[in-house]
Amino acid sequence: MLSGLHDAVSDQTLGNRMAHNWSCAEAKNPGCDCACGGAGHGCRGAFKIADGPLDGVLELVKQREDAWDPKSVKPTRPTRQAVIGCGQAEVVHWLHRDRGLLYCAWTTQTVAFEDDPSAPAQGMVLRRVGEHLGSELMAEFQEWALAKHFWCGLLAQMACAIAQYEVLRCRIFRTVENLIEQQHGQTFPDALRHAGSIGSAVHWAWRYVLPSVVAASGAGTLATVLAGGDLGRLLWPIRVIAVLMCPDASDHAMVREHCWYPILRLARAQVRDAVRERFAQVFREDPWFGLGHNAPS
Repeated sequence: MLSGLHDAVSDQTLGNRMAHNWSCAEAKNPGCDCACGGAGHGCRGAFKIADGPLDGVLELVKQREDAWDPKSVKPTRPTRQAVIGCGQAEVVHWLHRDRGLLYCAWTTQTVAFEDDPSAPAQGMVLRRVGEHLGSELMAEFQEWALAKHFWCGLLAQMACAIAQYEVLRCRIFRTVENLIEQQHGQTFPDALRHAGSIGSAVHWAWRYVLPSVVAASGAGTLATVLAGGDLGRLLWPIRVIAVLMCPDASDHAMVREHCWYPILRLARAQVRDAVRERFAQVFREDPWFGLGHNAPS
């Protein structure tokens, strides 16, 4: 049932990365090694499984369960990755049951990030940022973005900012850009900073991600959603894309806090108690996974 799913190619260096392709788009293991900068990692494969028969979804759940060692007591990197894998399988199962959310998240991810030279209406965020930076700086930016979890981090920050909309609604755009710049600070190359690469990425992500979510969810217009306060329509597809996109959330606290934690606590996602307990057991440094911690919106 999972014969179309391939491991991400991992034998190439960042300096000689392949173009984004089906291996990355349908990757089932952590890590990304291609030119998408992590923005297309794993999503398409996960969406295809969710859209397929239940047997395929349950096979993915079983595979991720088999990778989990219940005797593991130390939160080693493989253990942390195994927990994230179990969580991703739960999200795929959720999407299989909730076809409206599946359609919305899949459509948004495709329009915003699934770059395909033969499909000019896809991958618009990457296309626009590439037009702004030019090919050479874009390649450098994507190398940096992959190393720093930029794209899934951008979505996590968008989800965080939207969840705080009542407080930040007049400053959402600038809030995300400021948070990302503060987070990466000294690690961001000067040439990319002077070129305004983060500002361009934030601008085009807002431009295509949010309207795509609204259009795919049938909510009318973005203004209508924001005015009506129905922020869940925006938050859940963004969170779903972020947790499926993140090349290795075991090493990315932002995605765990702003995307994984709300999903684990959401009743209709129906994440199994055993998987939630594994997150709390393994990610001990994350206080939000502890019992009694209030869930974000």
